This record gives sequence, C-alpha cells and structure tokens, in this order.
Amino acid sequence: MTTTCRPGPIRGLVVAGALIALAACSAGTELRSQPAVSTATTEPVVTTVAEDPASTMDPTVPSTPQTDTLPSPGAPVRSVLPVALEQVSVVDPNRPTVKNGQLISNERVLPTSIWRPSIGGPYPLVIFAHGYRLGPTSYERFCRTLASAGYIVAAPSFPLADAQRGNGVDRGDIPNEATDVSFVINALRAGPVTSDIAAGPVAVVGHSDGADVALMVGYQKAKADLRVGAVVAVAPDAMNGALVASGPPLLLIQGDQDSIVPYSNSQRVFAQVSAKRYYLTLIGADHLPPIYGGTKWTAVLDTAVALFLKATVTANGDKGTPLEEGMGSMGLSRLTTGG
Repeated sequence: MTTTCRPGPIRGLVVAGALIALAACSAGTELRSQPAVSTATTEPVVTTVAEDPASTMDPTVPSTPQTDTLPSPGAPVRSVLPVALEQVSVVDPNRPTVKNGQLISNERVLPTSIWRPSIGGPYPLVIFAHGYRLGPTSYERFCRTLASAGYIVAAPSFPLADAQRGNGVDRGDIPNEATDVSFVINALRAGPVTSDIAAGPVAVVGHSDGADVALMVGYQKAKADLRVGAVVAVAPDAMNGALVASGPPLLLIQGDQDSIVPYSNSQRVFAQVSAKRYYLTLIGADHLPPIYGGTKWTAVLDTAVALFLKATVTANGDKGTPLEEGMGSMGLSRLTTGG
C-alpha cells in the first residue's frame, strides 16, 4: 500500500515497491564536469511514501564484504542482522527540478531505497548520498552491509545525479541535493518507518559527489542540519563557501591512487573542517572499487565506517577500544586524526 503523508494527515494512495537488483557500473561512469550555480532551496512540506514490508534479503547480493584481505584486529564490529529492502517515494512539491537553467519539473521526486534490519530495533538512521551518474542501486552491497550492522540506511535517488532517472545529469544541482537530504530526514521521521528509527543523531554518508553533499549537510553554513551527528565522506571534493565553526565528527576515506577525484581534495577537506575528524587513506586504492566491493580494501572501508558510526550515533557509543586504535590497526590504510 502507498500513502501520501504530511507531518499530519494521510492523504493519498500508493503502490508497493520491489527489490532492486544490483546495477553494473564502473569507475569510468563517474567522469565529471565542474558544478554550476545552485537553484532554489525552499523548505520541505509534503512527502509520498511507498513501502514493501515483506521484502527480504536478495540472495544474489552478498550481505558481507567480498575481500581477499580482512582488517585486523579480528574483533567483530557488525552483528550481521538479516536485512530487508523497502522502496519509499518522497516528493517535495515546493522546490522545482532545474537542469542547466531549464525547468524539468515543478517538484523534486526522490525515490528512496531503505535497507534496514528485519528484526529488532529501533535503529539509528543513516542517509546515504550516491555519486555522479550512479544511483542507490550501485551501492547495494555497501548499504546492505551497513544495515546488517544495525542501522536503517536510506538512499535517495537525486533527480539530476542518477543517470537511470532519464533526466540527464547536472552537477550544479549538488547544493539542492543537500537540501534533499534534510527533506528525506523529515519525511522518514514523519512517515511509516518513524517507529523503527532510534531517537538521537542522524549520520550522513556519501561517496564522490555524494560525499560533497554529506559535507554540505554537516559543515556548510547555508546547508548544515543540526540533527546530523556524524558525517562520512568517501572521496569528496574540497568545500567552498562559509563553513560552521565546529560541526559533527567527520570520517574521510579516500584511496591515494584515486583516478577520478584528486587525493589532495581530501587533504584540503581535512584542513577545512575544525570538528573532530579522522582521515583514512586506503593505500593503493582507486575511486569506486573499494565501496562498490570485491577488493582488498572493501572490508577495511566497511569496518572503518561501522566503527565510526558505533562511536558517534549509536545510543551507548563505543565504550571499548578507542576509535583511533581500532581504525589505525587495520592494514592497507593510514589514519590521520585532528580536532
């Protein structure tokens, strides 16, 4: 059943979603041009939600990382819970979709994939922001693995960044995607999954252009969302504009052999942010393969993110091994800390 929701009465009708198959992609699909000027960023008002509570884990997609080198120490950081996938349609009717100055739609339609544990709860909310031309399905492995660690992972499809949407792409829409993230947080907290979301801070995780979105939501004065308690930026660009004085803890991750985004960009971000921050260099890794999966760096990335979120947005935090010690002893990587 589909429902159209405000932070108030239900008013509409919907169709149930279905499991999404993992989309094929390659690092070459992320070749990018420079962003243009942003468009309007009005406040969110209405959402439309569709869900499939009966969906179950797709057996063709692994729930644990594929890797030929496991991080050490071997202490588990994931509970490996069974994961279900739901499709949620979120619509902001008050902001248009504008591509290169041309009106595409009078609203912003944000189909959102939600991976969440199918037992227990409530669990902390994590918003995942996808990269350029790659929709949420390209990150199925990562989102499912993170959800199995005890998180509700919601990944909106941005209208001018997901090439599968058919609208074309426009990097000038990135600032609007940051507003989309805040809108999706509002929608999920007011919608049918609200009872499954734990009280407390939200985490925002992004890759590539999605990492730029995550950084905006965490640290840019015009976009910062105070509900965000942790930011993970995998291979971001350096930031522009006025930044907040502090902000939530930050985990930066990038391969030092990144062929798409210069490795120096993460170094600049590390210098720009004044909050507590961790910078994990994946030694010898490229841009997309570590998060996409099947590489020797994949389990390192997964484990670092799980350790960081456990210490920052879970109810009791990490009272055991210090975060620096846990992430700094994994191999295939180098950790720098600040703040």
